[in-house]
Amino acid sequence: MEGNRRPGATAGGAARLPRLAPFRALVVVLAVAVIPTPAQEGEPFRSPGGVRTGIFGLETRGNRFVYVFDRSASMADPDGRPLAAAKRELLRSLDDLGDVQQFHVIFYNDRHQVFTPEGSRGRAVFATEANRRAARRFVESVRPAGGTRHAEPLAAAFQLAPDAVFLLTDADAGDDLGPDDIERLVRLAAGARCMVIQFGDGDRRSPGLAEVAARCGGEYRVVSLE
Repeated sequence: MEGNRRPGATAGGAARLPRLAPFRALVVVLAVAVIPTPAQEGEPFRSPGGVRTGIFGLETRGNRFVYVFDRSASMADPDGRPLAAAKRELLRSLDDLGDVQQFHVIFYNDRHQVFTPEGSRGRAVFATEANRRAARRFVESVRPAGGTRHAEPLAAAFQLAPDAVFLLTDADAGDDLGPDDIERLVRLAAGARCMVIQFGDGDRRSPGLAEVAARCGGEYRVVSLE
């Protein structure tokens, strides 16, 4: 009978399940942005790894290199050999680099002469075959003349945030860096290694250049061309 029907039962006697409220799921998505920053504010970014290269057996590893080479008048004596040897080593070092490495070249005497291929604006360029050919033309065009002033070209090199700077000179002790120049250059280096080759004999040293090399984690070496 209709009056005796259980709550929820149908006319045929089957139980009717209660209607459930619609289920709603709330999904919360958290997005985290990871922004790489240098270890210290103001410290230039340097990628790990890289290739190993050097001049006259003085080598280091990196991805960005700046070559700072003396072209003063004394580099022509005797018979143009010092400058010719320097150019050979520089070009050989560039051949060690791959397309992903970068380089820059500065020759200097009383002022500096900079490698500026089209579009580079004085910055380091990738070591593509085309850029290495352009660098070869630039290097071969350099002629010895004038005196020697190390500080400004070395400062310009450090401002490019390289992994390493290779400096080559035949300068006398009278051309060496003073205390103020040394402190300024060490600050500008900001972690770049300074590798210094000086032509001469074992007694011909530039203590200021040697100090910059040591304090920048690099090395100073005297090389004889005899």
